[in-house]
Amino acid sequence: MPPARPHPPVLWPAAVFAATLAALLVATVAAVDGVPRLREAAAGLLAAEQPGDRDHYLAGDIGGQVDHHVLFFGLDPDAHARLRTADVLFVGNSRLMFALRPAVLRPAFGALGQSYYALGFGFREADRFPLAIIRRFDLRPRVVVVNADGFFGGGLSAWAEVVNRDTAFAARKLRWEAETAHDVRRAVHIVAPNWLALFGRPGLGHARELNMYRSRFDGTWQVSPWTESDSAFTPLPLDGPPLSRGEIAAARAFKAEMDARGTRIVLTRVPTPAPHGGAGPARFAELLQAPLVVVDAPGLTSGDHSHLDPASAHDWSRAFVAALAPHLTAPAAPR
Repeated sequence: MPPARPHPPVLWPAAVFAATLAALLVATVAAVDGVPRLREAAAGLLAAEQPGDRDHYLAGDIGGQVDHHVLFFGLDPDAHARLRTADVLFVGNSRLMFALRPAVLRPAFGALGQSYYALGFGFREADRFPLAIIRRFDLRPRVVVVNADGFFGGGLSAWAEVVNRDTAFAARKLRWEAETAHDVRRAVHIVAPNWLALFGRPGLGHARELNMYRSRFDGTWQVSPWTESDSAFTPLPLDGPPLSRGEIAAARAFKAEMDARGTRIVLTRVPTPAPHGGAGPARFAELLQAPLVVVDAPGLTSGDHSHLDPASAHDWSRAFVAALAPHLTAPAAPR
């Protein structure tokens, strides 16, 4: 009996998949060209470019946040070295990170002969997570500038709780996976826009495509895409509701920790149309007997009703650094 002949490989599933993919690509290109709203969304996807220098690393994208792990575990040696030696630390939420523009801060601090680092985070992160980093690496800056916008007594975000439970191995693994997925998405978007971002995610609707890269040099964010806006707003009053007992306890504890490190506190609030809740910065300044530096940059605009847009961030940074400078050159306590 002759041996059985091997069965030929079944190629039709691969052929069907390739044909379906090609048809979807053609349909997507046609839809993007023909529908203005899709064309605008696709332009936003393709505009999300990675910085062309080696100074930045991935902080977060639509797949999730990375820089919590990088800074908490000291995964980036250059960023960690700059963080440890900074004369001035900026702490606060994402509104601070959008507002601080390195094109303004770097020459201004260079003229003062001081270094700085932006230790702000997304997820409405409040006081406990940056304080944990300060303690973990025994940071002793001369000055800490606090964006008092829901900062004191805000606890930990859900993501910061995950970071606190993770190990250094898990942090490195997450960072590698996030950066690999990010590079793959960017390569694929060159061929075709992200269908899920264009047409919405089943059960979730549309999610904003936002890429954030963090500077190793000073911790500031580069956000992409980040469009200009003409949606002007009036800044909120500086007092706000009365201080709660939790806010009082958290603010005093943070001040005591900084005093023990020979670090002075300066308070501010980045202008925004909507507060995160809690008392205003003027009440914390009175409680802590700390200077409050706020500036009036007229005509500020916000594209998402929360963060400053690029032009407003530049204008605010320029006015803020000029007002902040006298507080940075005051005599410091022994480090």
